[in-house]
Amino acid sequence: MTQIQKYTKKDGSTAYMFNAYVGRNPRTGKNVYRKRQGFKTKKQAQIALAGILRDIEENGIEANNSEIVTFNDLYTIWLEQQRMNVKQSTLIDQQGFIETHILPKLGKTKLNDITVVSCQKLVNAAYNSGLKRYSYVRSVTAQIMRYGESLDIMKDNPMRRTVLPRKQHNEDKLKYYTKEELTTFFKCLKEDGNIQQLTFFRVLAFTGARKSEIMALQWKDIDLSNKSITINKTVAKAAHNTMAIQSPKTHSSNRTISIDDETVQQLNKWRMIQRSDYLRMGFNTSNEEQFVFTDKMNQLHKLAIPNQWLSSIITRYNLPKITPHHFRHTHASLLLQAGIPVKEVSERLGHKDITITLEIYSHVMPEEKEKTAAKFANFVGF
Repeated sequence: MTQIQKYTKKDGSTAYMFNAYVGRNPRTGKNVYRKRQGFKTKKQAQIALAGILRDIEENGIEANNSEIVTFNDLYTIWLEQQRMNVKQSTLIDQQGFIETHILPKLGKTKLNDITVVSCQKLVNAAYNSGLKRYSYVRSVTAQIMRYGESLDIMKDNPMRRTVLPRKQHNEDKLKYYTKEELTTFFKCLKEDGNIQQLTFFRVLAFTGARKSEIMALQWKDIDLSNKSITINKTVAKAAHNTMAIQSPKTHSSNRTISIDDETVQQLNKWRMIQRSDYLRMGFNTSNEEQFVFTDKMNQLHKLAIPNQWLSSIITRYNLPKITPHHFRHTHASLLLQAGIPVKEVSERLGHKDITITLEIYSHVMPEEKEKTAAKFANFVGF
């Protein structure tokens, strides 16, 4: 009898799954399994399993598979399964990427005509085009084909046997502001005079939090007395160009971050201005559920808005080009240069392990190599 299994997802939540043996394919002689996951309750999984068994009993193992002819057909049923497995923002990202970079080249191809050679050409073309996420072309296509295998629609997964082109080491040089550049940036922001933007980038640069985490902050998440910010949610793009609040990227992303006195003062100043300015526009922002950063209609900003703010400041004051995410790199690099332990930096940033932090460390420390000998001698004392 098939067991309904409980498992833990990447974000720390639990779900249910099954991998049921449903018989032997009369055409191939292979054992056939039906795997489904992402059910919120055990009852939902049991109902889905019963439906699959009933359908196979009435129509046979290959009945539904006969309609899955092309890669686009397979992608369509994979996407429906994904809706139960991942967050809405992840699904939207996957859907946009696949329909832009994969389906135009592979969508109309019959599954039986997809070969290792055609898959390798797809991966190589993505690499040669300069696509930054070229490796994702390989991984997500292989994931879809693996789903096809699990449903006994595909005999093999040719993408799995492709070779990923080696990433050039100089392709993605880590970007961040130096201490001097950061100081100049905030001087320009203060001169510009927009208090909300100044507060947003102050929190962004002095906490190392992700842009989407800062945009999701409510006043109840900020303890100005104890000088701390609790990160427990994130803003994500939802369907129909709307915004949604969801759980953080990973379980380790749930964290409490200490903030400095200047950041506390800036947040206090913004809260008072927000209350008075928004009240004149007809909005009462005094309750603790109020979001910290909102537009003129007191709605959550679109994810692209901070990028637009930053681009405008950079252009106006001729500053080095950087993105909001690079302030996260800036925070990490300055902490590391200040001698803060890597593990402590990693926990502050909400990394699931120190590997990502060490990557930043490897970019920052070459600038400190010339000082190493002097630091050692000064510490030893002779």
